[in-house]
Amino acid sequence: MHKVIVVEDDRIIRRGICQSIPWSEHGFIVAGEAGDGEVALELIKKEKPQVVVSDINMPFMNGLEMARHVKEISPDTRLIFLTGYEDFKYAQEAIKLKAFDYLLKPVDSNELLKKAKEAAADWENVAQKEKIITESLPLLQQDFFQKLSRDGEQRMDVEKELAELGVELEGPSYAVILAKDESGEESFRDRVTTVAAGLFGGISHEVMCARPDELAILLSLDNGEDERKRQLAARLMEEIPFHATITFGRTYHDLFEVGKSFLESRLAMEMRHIMGTGRLYSFEESVSGCEEGETGLKQLEEKLETHIKAGLPEKVEESLEQLRTGIVAQRNVPLADLKILALKFSTMLFFEIEKWIKEDTNSFNSSEVYKDIMKIQSLTEMMELLRGLVRQWSGAMYQKQEKSRFSHVDQAIKYIRGNYHDSSLTLQKVADLIHVSTPYLSNLFKLEKGFNFGDFLLELRMKKAMEILRESDAKTYEVCEKVGYNNPQYFSICFKKYTGCTPAEYKKKFK
Repeated sequence: MHKVIVVEDDRIIRRGICQSIPWSEHGFIVAGEAGDGEVALELIKKEKPQVVVSDINMPFMNGLEMARHVKEISPDTRLIFLTGYEDFKYAQEAIKLKAFDYLLKPVDSNELLKKAKEAAADWENVAQKEKIITESLPLLQQDFFQKLSRDGEQRMDVEKELAELGVELEGPSYAVILAKDESGEESFRDRVTTVAAGLFGGISHEVMCARPDELAILLSLDNGEDERKRQLAARLMEEIPFHATITFGRTYHDLFEVGKSFLESRLAMEMRHIMGTGRLYSFEESVSGCEEGETGLKQLEEKLETHIKAGLPEKVEESLEQLRTGIVAQRNVPLADLKILALKFSTMLFFEIEKWIKEDTNSFNSSEVYKDIMKIQSLTEMMELLRGLVRQWSGAMYQKQEKSRFSHVDQAIKYIRGNYHDSSLTLQKVADLIHVSTPYLSNLFKLEKGFNFGDFLLELRMKKAMEILRESDAKTYEVCEKVGYNNPQYFSICFKKYTGCTPAEYKKKFK
């Protein structure tokens, strides 16, 4: 429904216009009526009607004066004036004010309805065109920046292209701030535009769509305001309530060169996989510190490769951090190259991990890791992926070594329990039988049992000797031989030290 407001100081005529014409049947709703221009302005400001039907000659504020104010508060409203023959000079003034039409009194209802419908149709037509322009403007702006990126400012009349897009910057200096939406928020553009309007209110600027998820803010600065550009960008970063990356190019003193500032902002933005997302940095910062050449990175890659092949997870962690530092220092490593590095080293790590989890292949899915590599968008993501693989590798090694360690102790104890009666049984002999070194086995006993090999063997032999003495009539020398001692006297000394009595005294207790 279109809104119509009737303004007429003659109450009878006003009521007749409102009630005698079937407005609703023709798509209108009478949003209000007024007897003079002052009251009408308040209604128009509130309702924003498509059509206003107004007398010209009224008290307090006539229709022409009201029309001047309407053009400011509701410029799209169509005005239809009503006038008598003696007011014809006012009608001429109404034409100058771009009134949609005027009718002579007395007004024919059908004629007035016809004019109102024409005015509403004109409003619809213009609104539709404006909608098309508004919807296509981002695409036109993107096309401008695509041509700028492709052809460079040398092959474009930047000032002319901007003028065709309705962009006018005062100068004398110009710069571009680029804001990229990292959060996928639909309201990103509206929010940035609103924030920029508040922050840059006193500065000539234009917010344009560079890409579907990127906005370019063209700034007009006074000479010597280069630092202010960073301050404005920093404030913009603080005010935007979304995860965004903001870059900015250098300041130039010719509108023709604003394209250079944009291209610098674009190059800086392309480095966010190294510089990091969700932060603010300049073109100079993104290209500075490129001392580390390809040779240096190659050496770091070789060092990392060596440590992986050597099976040293801790050293691999150190080498990864050194490689990260080298990439940050060089800066100009493309995202595609990062993915290649991730693919290379993840493949090497897969091989190492699989060495340790042969019995549990279901716990590791390399195809999922390859999918993650293809999704990498930053150096940070690459490092997280590789570090995760190193942790998995280290964990697999630790678990395997733990199992192996417990297995060695169990093997040793099993052998000792079955051969404690062997007088030649020694730590060296047991270690040789289970294929480990003597110091390693000795340490395992202390770690797992809390005492050394000799103490464990002594306790086992003494308990067996006590059992034999309790349950049989065996002589001391016979017990001595059965528990692995060659010298009965030495056996008796060990037994007394362990139990507090001699073998004979112990035996009497159970007879």
